[in-house]
Amino acid sequence: MCYVNTFCQYCAKRCPNTFVKIIHPLSTIFVMAAIVFFFSVQMFYIAPQVYKDMAYKLYWILAIFIMQNILGNWLTCYRTSSSVQTLPKDCQKPVPEEEHLWRYCEPCKKLMPPRSWHCGLCKCCILRRDHHCIFTATCIGHNNQRYFFWFAFYLTFGLIVSFATFCIHLARNGCNMFMMPDLFSNLLLELLCKNHDSTSNSSLFQTITYSLNIFAFLIPGFMLTYQVQILCLNSSYYQIFDDVYDLGFLKNCELIMGQRGFWTFLSPLLKSPLPHDGTQWQMKQE
Repeated sequence: MCYVNTFCQYCAKRCPNTFVKIIHPLSTIFVMAAIVFFFSVQMFYIAPQVYKDMAYKLYWILAIFIMQNILGNWLTCYRTSSSVQTLPKDCQKPVPEEEHLWRYCEPCKKLMPPRSWHCGLCKCCILRRDHHCIFTATCIGHNNQRYFFWFAFYLTFGLIVSFATFCIHLARNGCNMFMMPDLFSNLLLELLCKNHDSTSNSSLFQTITYSLNIFAFLIPGFMLTYQVQILCLNSSYYQIFDDVYDLGFLKNCELIMGQRGFWTFLSPLLKSPLPHDGTQWQMKQE
């Protein structure tokens, strides 16, 4: 994952305009295709064989809840800008007593608030910039970190639920779902075999989907791990172990999630005003 991130940073610095025009659409298509694929396989192929009657209906409710949070937080994250330009004009300049805390941005030719950094892809400075995300096609910062956190959380949670249902299905069919070498060796044999019957094709499809479920979990899993660390220390992606602004877990949650804190897990539509506009940051008391 680190190598992929390093490669993306290298390409973004070399050809920022081309990177935005190509990688952003491809990443968006990849995420949407993965969501549709796993949702369809789970709800119309695996789940009906595992859950019956009321359990299947409850599973549908859970799946819809997860999906609306994935798509809702994804879209809201993209549409919510953390640019310094979103501030009122009178807040884009420091008051005299705080001018020494602001930093001059060469590309923007103006002073920027503490923890704000310029993004070469967005071509502007971002309030409390965390990182530029190719999957949301925007910078993650002060105003939209909440939505990115829950986007990563529900992607991870959805894949865990999918994996658990898959394990139950495989166990009922007499398969050891934890014997990955056996699964891959059977997959290879089935791919090399010329004569496929319907049972073999079904087994092949299940093996491929099960394997994809495991590998797909790694991307949002890594993103969520970083976000939890950032939430705990009120840090950022590029300074993930920096605890200068750590005010305690509950206060950190309020600064990122807003006044309603973890209740924002219910929906991206839940209003949760942030405690300040992102220009003034209290530092940890030693």
